[in-house]
Amino acid sequence: MDDRKEGLERLQGLMTGFWISKALFTGVELGIFDELAKGPASAEILGYRLRLNPNSLERLMNALVSLDLLSKSDGRYINTEETESYLVRGKSSYLGGQVEHLSQLHWRLWQYLPEAVRENSPRVQQVFGPVFPILEAVSADPQRLRAFVQGIHNMRVPAAEEIVNAFDFSMFKKLIDVGGGSGALAIAAATKWPNLQCVVFELPAVCDIAKEHIQQYPVNDRVKVQPGDFFAKETIPNDADIIVLGWVLRDWPSDESQLILKNCYDALKPGGVVLVCEKLLDENRTGPLQTTLMDLQALVSTGGQERTRKEYGDWMESAGFDDIGVNILAGSRDIIFGYKY
Repeated sequence: MDDRKEGLERLQGLMTGFWISKALFTGVELGIFDELAKGPASAEILGYRLRLNPNSLERLMNALVSLDLLSKSDGRYINTEETESYLVRGKSSYLGGQVEHLSQLHWRLWQYLPEAVRENSPRVQQVFGPVFPILEAVSADPQRLRAFVQGIHNMRVPAAEEIVNAFDFSMFKKLIDVGGGSGALAIAAATKWPNLQCVVFELPAVCDIAKEHIQQYPVNDRVKVQPGDFFAKETIPNDADIIVLGWVLRDWPSDESQLILKNCYDALKPGGVVLVCEKLLDENRTGPLQTTLMDLQALVSTGGQERTRKEYGDWMESAGFDDIGVNILAGSRDIIFGYKY
């Protein structure tokens, strides 16, 4: 009976899990964490400042207290240390742009997961129209794009540091971070390995924001930005002896992913290495949990997918790489590497 009760409670938790996400999204959208960064406040005072009903606001904030996103004492609310660091606008570690991206774009896409499964295709056009909107919609609004890239940057810094500590970069001279976003990995590599010159290779709309991030670090003289398109082989710099594909291939269907990998092989100098940084599915494709959920995210949004060690290894061999290997890391990414001789 106890096992049945535990199973029922687990299922109830899974069924209502989206309540937690929506409470967090709403707290960010309404500016609750931003306002509480000014100091503790009651629901009545905060409701007046934010022009919200104090009774319903109090109910939301009580839930946020239960989620350890706020603290409450003597009827006044205050941000937790975690919330103060990551959910207050203007902080260097702010993740609110990513929260808004998930709330405004991905939340809508996941409502169409059944259709994505039935038809084995993303639901972007069904939700947003006949263009791929996730990057275009974000890029059309410079403020939203900046907040999104900032959020991605802050989430990727720990993984980038783990990657550059897990692979020996000492024998290489020039690194190209293809699809490098804000430059988190290139910055981490240049910081750890003073022998490296690094280039962030990105779409033009992202390059200007990447430059802003790079300028904040002491290694900015060794990290540059170059606009381009990884589907256009001729735009990828051909003078690098190490190319990194971090968080890129999972976003694309197999044919496009293999083309990106082959373009990187062709651009790489002989003796160089390509690192594919993705969190691998196990060979049974049933774990880790976060990777299986990211696989569904790719299904419903981009048409890409998460893959196994064998799949990436086969692709690298087909592209021409030798001495293919894998570093399994504890964090959010693993490293699949291959050399060009």
